[in-house]
Amino acid sequence: MKKVFQFFALTAFSTLTFAQQSFSLEESLQYAIDHNVNVRKAKIDRTIADQKVKETIGIGLPQLDGQAKYNYFLNIPVQLLPAEFSGGEPGTYIPVKFGQKQSMTGGLTLSQLLFNGSYIVGLQSSKTYKETAALVEEKTEISIKEGIMMAYSAVLVTDENINTLEENRRVVEKSLFDTKETYKVGLIEFQNVEQLEYSYKSLLAAQQNLNRSREKVVMALKYLMGYPLDEKIRLTSTLDELLKKNETLVDLDGNINTENHIDSRLAENAKTISELMLKLEKSKALPTLAAALASNYNAYSDQFSFLKSSQQWFNTSVIAVQLDIPIFSGLQRHWRTQQAKLNLEKAKLDVEDTKRNISNKAFAATIDYNNAYNSYKNAEELIALSSSIYNKQRIKFNEGMGTSFDLQQSETQLYDSQAKYYQAAIELIQAKTKLDEALGKL
Repeated sequence: MKKVFQFFALTAFSTLTFAQQSFSLEESLQYAIDHNVNVRKAKIDRTIADQKVKETIGIGLPQLDGQAKYNYFLNIPVQLLPAEFSGGEPGTYIPVKFGQKQSMTGGLTLSQLLFNGSYIVGLQSSKTYKETAALVEEKTEISIKEGIMMAYSAVLVTDENINTLEENRRVVEKSLFDTKETYKVGLIEFQNVEQLEYSYKSLLAAQQNLNRSREKVVMALKYLMGYPLDEKIRLTSTLDELLKKNETLVDLDGNINTENHIDSRLAENAKTISELMLKLEKSKALPTLAAALASNYNAYSDQFSFLKSSQQWFNTSVIAVQLDIPIFSGLQRHWRTQQAKLNLEKAKLDVEDTKRNISNKAFAATIDYNNAYNSYKNAEELIALSSSIYNKQRIKFNEGMGTSFDLQQSETQLYDSQAKYYQAAIELIQAKTKLDEALGKL
């Protein structure tokens, strides 16, 4: 029985461990890279791109095709021969049926593309095509990382806020109990009791709302991570750890490296694609050279005897070389080439504009972050100051030296500073995340 109990206890512990996984911020980011739907789709697209390149290369490799054909003539084709061949009147014809009722043909054709300008450009484009898929995958991962960091920090801030509200509730609950006892002996007015009851119920309502909000942000975090929505999750990173990583004023000197930013590389990649599209249109004016080797066997019979060893088969083999030379396309190639040139000009403008936009976003994100940093530091000072004021006012109230109005005012001031502090904390982390994204550091 003891062993059975140990077995069930171990099973229950294992089930609990599996159902509730723990994640630090870094672990949640890695989990999202492995499980987020959009990232997984981007990885699949990258694999498709690799296979597309191999497909393109295959166009220039030897092509081997087999053919088989069976004919049953309901009516054998009729040919007209001059009647004079058989002593008839000149100018007249004799209908003659050539061939037999059934025929079968089988053979192989080996073809090889010797030269094609479009194929050469296609080979050059294969590297760019793979790079495009890789860049899109990287861009997707950056976007998911940004969302994870914001959702993760939102959960931590919400948890800290809930803990603070719980501490406030306990303090108010004790004050309410003491005030009721004091009222019972007739030392204070009932208004003081009502005031604390109002504060206590307000805190309870705030706690309930915040708990529901927490479920909302946790669900958003699970979704971004690709984590099962119906399983519990525990976060191991702390708000203090995240804040310490983000408490640094940033000063940009104007020398922003835009070359390595994902948006800049995507724009450069798009420009390269436009250059290749221009080369493709130009290549269509080049000749195409191909060769083929074909060998066929033909058999004829009035009965279906093609599977018999006595059936005669006649071989036909041929080597062919074909040269196709574009001469005049009604100026279609010319105008397609002109359009490709204009698209290339647009791509060059996009590259320039993307780099300018990156610089603009980086400067704006720097200002936003520094503002968030200053707001956070100010919120820290305000919460310390309002806590000191509230504690002093609560002591005065308990000793009968302060009014309920003064206590309510200091309490409201404390709660307001606490709310501003947590708002400033989440804004600081979000601002730093957006700054890192703008600088290409995510």
